Amino acid sequence: MPKGSRRPRKQKDPPADLSQIESARVYRVELPQEGMRADRFVAERTPWMSRTKVQAAFEEGRIRRGGVAIDSGKKLRSGDTLELILPPPHEDVSEMARIPYDIIFEDEHMFVVSKPPHLIVHPTGGYRYTTLLNALHLRFKGTNVFPRLVNRIDKETSGLILCGKDAQTTGALGKALDAKEVVKEYLALVEGAVAAQRQLIDKAIAQDTDAEVSMLRRIDPNGQEARTEVRVEQRLGRFTLVRCRLHTGRMHQIRVHMQSIGHPVVCDHHYGVRDELRERDLRDLPPPPTRIESPYGFKEGDSDADVSDRIRAVDTQKRHEFEALAKGERVPRGENDALLLGRCALHSHLLRFTHPYTGQEIELTAPLPSDMANVIARLKTEAPSVRDG
Repeated sequence: MPKGSRRPRKQKDPPADLSQIESARVYRVELPQEGMRADRFVAERTPWMSRTKVQAAFEEGRIRRGGVAIDSGKKLRSGDTLELILPPPHEDVSEMARIPYDIIFEDEHMFVVSKPPHLIVHPTGGYRYTTLLNALHLRFKGTNVFPRLVNRIDKETSGLILCGKDAQTTGALGKALDAKEVVKEYLALVEGAVAAQRQLIDKAIAQDTDAEVSMLRRIDPNGQEARTEVRVEQRLGRFTLVRCRLHTGRMHQIRVHMQSIGHPVVCDHHYGVRDELRERDLRDLPPPPTRIESPYGFKEGDSDADVSDRIRAVDTQKRHEFEALAKGERVPRGENDALLLGRCALHSHLLRFTHPYTGQEIELTAPLPSDMANVIARLKTEAPSVRDG
C-alpha cells in the first residue's frame, strides 16, 4: 500500500430485506469468537430467538457447520460458517402487502408513519413477516432505502412512529431521542375523574420481577428515573381524556404511571381494571368491569406453533372488530350488550423534533383513531355522570 494512503473502509453488508421470506441465515465466526460454544454464538446473533428456541434448533438439526448438523456444546474455530435453517412461516405472508398505515411526512432522509392499533411494529415472537416494518420494507423494495424505526409503540397503541431511510439519519434521530430533544405526546382515555388539571408524575420504573410476563414494569424507587407530564383534556364522567408528555422513555411508562395515581388506561389488560369497554359500562349503575383471564387462552403443553397460531387468531379477531367499529357497525357482546373499545386506549398523538440535516423544527400530529374518537363522542352524550354535570 503506498505510503500515506488510507486502507479502504470495509463496506458493511446492507441490512436484511424484511420483505423477503427467509429460509436460512448464515453467520461467520471471527477470531474474537474462537473457542466459543456454538449455542452461545448463535444466541448472541439471534436476540429475536429465546434460549429455548435456540436449543430446539440444535436438537432439530437446523444449525449446521459445513452442511452438517452441529451439537450445541461444540467449540467453534475462526473461519467457521454456521447456517441456521429457519422453519416456514406460520403467518399468511400475503398479508404483508395489505397492512394498513399512513405516511404523514416524508423526505429523502426520513419519514413518519401513523399506525393503526392491533399491529406489531417489528418482527418478534410468532410475527416474522406481518409487521409494520415488513410492510415498510415491501413499500421501498427495489430502492436503496432500508427503513429503520427510531421509536416504537406497543401493538395496541396507535399513532406516530419516527423512521429513518438510512443508518446515518436513524442514528442522528436516535441520539436526539436519547438526549430528550424529541417531544412525544400521547392521548389516553383513563379510568376515573382526574382531579389535577396538570401534574408531573416523577416515579422510577423497573422490571416487575414478580410478574409471569417478563416485559411488565412497576414503580420502584431503585429503578430508572421516569417522568410523565399529564394534562387533562376532557373530563367525561367516570373517565378522563388526558394528554401525556414523556420526559423519559421507559417501557410502558404512561401505563405504569397512570396506574400508580389510580387512573389506569382504559382497556389496559396488564395494568388496568377492564379488558373491554362495553355499552353496559355507561349505565347509571354499571356492572363490574369486564376481565378476561387470558385473551389468548394459553394452555399447559402448548407448542410454540400452538401459541403463535392462537395469538394471531385473537389479534385478527380484534383487528376485525376495530375495523367494524370504525365503520360504525355494532359488535355484539351477548343479547343486550355491545363492544365500544377493545384495546388499550393510548394514542401517540404528537411528535416535535429538529430535522437532522435541514435544522427545521417539524411538528406532526395524528388525530385520534375512530375507535377512541367514537367512544369519547359517546361518553359526551350518554355517560350518566356527564349529563348530570
